[in-house]
Amino acid sequence: MFTYVGLIKLTPEGRENLEKAPEYLDKIRLIVEEEKGVVEQVFAIMGPWDFVAIVKYPDNETAFRVLARIGLLEVVKTETFPAEPVDVFVKALV
Repeated sequence: MFTYVGLIKLTPEGRENLEKAPEYLDKIRLIVEEEKGVVEQVFAIMGPWDFVAIVKYPDNETAFRVLARIGLLEVVKTETFPAEPVDVFVKALV
């Protein structure tokens, strides 16, 4: 499994129904799990993004498929980045 960091922001449509944010996050979790991914953590954050999620997917193809399905919800915008432990990065430098 590969680790990804997802930044999540409610769209104007999502903000109109802010009280439904927990439902949106549950739906996202369900989509990830249906595709054999794992949501490890979700945090509410301050700043230009509303949430950050640490997610694992078996491969990039799965990550792309999940993000496409989440986009169809039209209540959140996402940016997702692959992530590795720092020691993996440091090893690559040597």
